[in-house]
This record gives sequence, C-alpha cells and structure tokens, in this order.
Amino acid sequence: MSEEADTVPATVLRATGIHISYGDEAVLDGVDLDLRAGHCLALAGANGSGKSTLLRVCVGWQQADEGEVFFADRPPREADAAFRRDVALLLDGAECFPDLTVGEHIRMVATAHGMGRDAGSATERVLAELGLDHRTDAFPDALSAGQRQMLLLAAVLVRPARLIVVDEPEQRLDTGARRRLATALRAAKAAGTAVLLASHDRATVEEAADRVLLLDRGRVAALGTPAEVTGAAEASPWR
Repeated sequence: MSEEADTVPATVLRATGIHISYGDEAVLDGVDLDLRAGHCLALAGANGSGKSTLLRVCVGWQQADEGEVFFADRPPREADAAFRRDVALLLDGAECFPDLTVGEHIRMVATAHGMGRDAGSATERVLAELGLDHRTDAFPDALSAGQRQMLLLAAVLVRPARLIVVDEPEQRLDTGARRRLATALRAAKAAGTAVLLASHDRATVEEAADRVLLLDRGRVAALGTPAEVTGAAEASPWR
C-alpha cells in the first residue's frame, strides 16, 4: 500500500441507495453518502427535503425501504453497546436532566462514557468552549432556550466519540453561540471525530463542514464543498 493511501482517513459512515417512501411519495430516493474520520458532512435543503429522515436512517432509528447503511462496517444498531459508545447524538426529543445542574449534567455524561479522572477537566473545557462556564451551578429551568440548547450540545461534545450526529444544532442560538458551536465542531474534527449534521444556517455550515450534500425533495441535488454548493445562484439550500 502506498504512503498516500495510508494517510487517507478511514470511512466511518457509508450509505448507499437509500430509498424511503410514504405511500406514493418518495422521501429519500437513491441517496448515497460517505463520511470519513476527521471530516464534517452537512446536509442542507428546504424543510421536507429529507435531511432529518436521512439522519435517522444513518443512526438506525429508522429503516430504509431500500439501500444499506454501515457504521464502521456494520449496520447501525442503537441497542448495540459499542454503537452507543462510539456515536454521540443530538436529534429530536433530547432532554436535559431537570434535577442536575449544568456542571453535574455534563460531568455525569463524561463519567458514564469512561472519562474517569478526566471527567471534571473535560466538563470545564466544553462548558468554557460553549460559553456556559458562568452557568455551571444553574439548573436547566433557569437557562434561556439558547443556553439549554448549548447544554444539550455540551453533552454530545464532552464525551469521546467516533461519530457525532446533530440535527439543526444552531436552533435557538444567537450569532455568537453559533460561532462557538462551529469552533467546537472543528475541534472535534481535529481530534479525529466524524461529524454529520443537518443545518439551515449557512455560516455554521461554511465554518464547520468539509462537504455539503444538498437534498431536494429526497434526491441529491448537489454534493461538494460549501463554496461549490452555495456559490451557484440557483443553489438555495438555506431556504
């Protein structure tokens, strides 16, 4: 094997020919994706284009009518302890622990994922990174909507993971918080983690993603760098 081949990051997540229909309507129609370690793939497109459905298929929450998905060469199974260890998710329905402070919540997640003595320092790092360090002792019901979103994101980012999957993580975040989110996602990539996100926010995608997969009514309309996909006047994934 050549030295160049040795430096190509391993594929972490691969989907081929994903097709899902509800009645006569195709929600996803022949979608492929390939995501490598240390890279970020952003899913873009209008509401109803299939972004969230594709995320659910990729993490095993929903089965495709046709096609295959492989995480680390195996189909994704949430019931598999190894899959839960390696994949950090923020999808619909995520909740905070109401009786734990911000610091307790994130430290518990870090400890549960085997960080041991490093759990405390990891908690401090991620809360500072996301601008929540001044709210360490606050309970979730005392946080603003944006701060609660950052708390959920901190729980994803504090733990070791081979793959991070987040659906519209920029929701309820102001401009400054979105910049901190993009910085945190870049740091995760630099540590070798693959990131799959669905987003409507152009700035977040441009700052964090290596490639953008644009969906239009369930089909791949474009795939390329953020500049390639968003640079064309006819490409409007942010509507």
